[in-house]
Amino acid sequence: MKGWLALFCIVAGLIWIIPTTAHAETVNVQVDNLHVRSGPGLSDSILGKVQKNESYSVVEEKNDWVKIKWNNKTGWVAGWLVQIKQNEEVKSKVDYLRVREKGSLSGNVRGYLMKNERVTKTGQSGNWIKIERSKGASGWVHKDYLSTYNDNEQSSSDLSSENETQSLGKVKVATAVLNVRSKATTTSSIKQQVRKGDSFEYSEEKQGWYKIKLSSGNTGWVAGWLVTNQNDDSSSDSVENQSKVTLKYDVTNLRSGPSTNHKVLGRGTKGDQFEVVDKQDNWYKISYKGSHAYVAGWIVEETLSATPGPDPVSSSGLKGRTIIVDAGHGGFDPGAVGRTGILEKTLTLQTAQKLKSTLEQNGADVIMTRSNDSYLSLSARTALSNASKGDAFISVHYNSVPQSIKASGINTYFSGSSTRTLASNVQAGVTKETGLRDRGIRKGTFHVLRYNDKPSILVELGFLSDMKEEKTVQSSSYQSKAGQGITNGLIQYFQ
Repeated sequence: MKGWLALFCIVAGLIWIIPTTAHAETVNVQVDNLHVRSGPGLSDSILGKVQKNESYSVVEEKNDWVKIKWNNKTGWVAGWLVQIKQNEEVKSKVDYLRVREKGSLSGNVRGYLMKNERVTKTGQSGNWIKIERSKGASGWVHKDYLSTYNDNEQSSSDLSSENETQSLGKVKVATAVLNVRSKATTTSSIKQQVRKGDSFEYSEEKQGWYKIKLSSGNTGWVAGWLVTNQNDDSSSDSVENQSKVTLKYDVTNLRSGPSTNHKVLGRGTKGDQFEVVDKQDNWYKISYKGSHAYVAGWIVEETLSATPGPDPVSSSGLKGRTIIVDAGHGGFDPGAVGRTGILEKTLTLQTAQKLKSTLEQNGADVIMTRSNDSYLSLSARTALSNASKGDAFISVHYNSVPQSIKASGINTYFSGSSTRTLASNVQAGVTKETGLRDRGIRKGTFHVLRYNDKPSILVELGFLSDMKEEKTVQSSSYQSKAGQGITNGLIQYFQ
């Protein structure tokens, strides 16, 4: 009997302990003045507000709501307006870093962190990070004295493992000069610049950005809408296979690798031509004597074969046409928020950039309502369209429904009977290119359609509320296909 009583006490103790264990997730607030409520519903009373970019520990999730630790108490916030992420480990850069009871210099000192001591980041407010640790006082420390295990202060073993990350494929620079950034954002620092035509292996793809490996061995992030993924089925795989380099000088060294430090395999003569297999930074990998060699890009001239791979549409299919491309939402208007926290405004801009490039390749002039993460009112978008000499207006969006509803696929909206054909052609083009479910065309009352005097449509390119589809539409490959599909539909419309 005593044995059973002891076992009962142990189990009861565990049940009591488990709820107090630190949660492994935090939320990052995506909007300003987000209400914290007493319960998981819009009808529950408002306890206070939290602000954009503040972070809080997660206590519980219920339907589309998240319960957070906030001001030494708990409250509920709308799950579609926050981003949930796993807590990260951080470490102190200095000895005796003060741990304070609140995120302010006026907060009482609870204890200290020593240099390189690891703790768990559980929240953030402004420049202050909330930390928890297994031993010693928890509290708030200033972010300037902390580093993560993802930044430049990694140990050599961390860096070596990063360099050994498996390649997922290659991307090729599609713009004249491309910034390589430290993080997957346009606001992060620039590490290096690369040139059009350069190819790089990438090890990660995140929210439309690629993490690439440079010739120096370092890594950085490039914008997915300014490169072409050489693994994409939608991209032409004929450029490298059908391009050639011609040597500009006699006695040109052909090397075993892409640098002057590599062994010379042979020498070429001015006018010699070689087929291009690949390009790495400023070096061409060429076919040579049944194998491969490398030649410096600054001593050759690249030419393309007269028989390039087939294009889905004629390069002059939209010549003389002006298309207005409207990336939905922007700035403080995030649009829909996906299951993983991706914002609709980010995806619409990425897709609009891809669409712009494809339209221009097919002879069109393109007007963008916005080309960065800025807010533009609906009336300003229609005013821009009405004042232009545009031939069509395309508004790019992504869809979402409550998580209790299952929905997927693409649909296109039009306002009047005169634009039904445009909607039908674009809908057919996009669904054919992407392979997503065809939800058909619908009559819509959106402001940008009702008050627009140009042929105008609004395309919903997939559901961020569907976990599988959210992952699909984030890829550069999908966005390229969507852009190609819209272009194909426009060409069909104007024929």
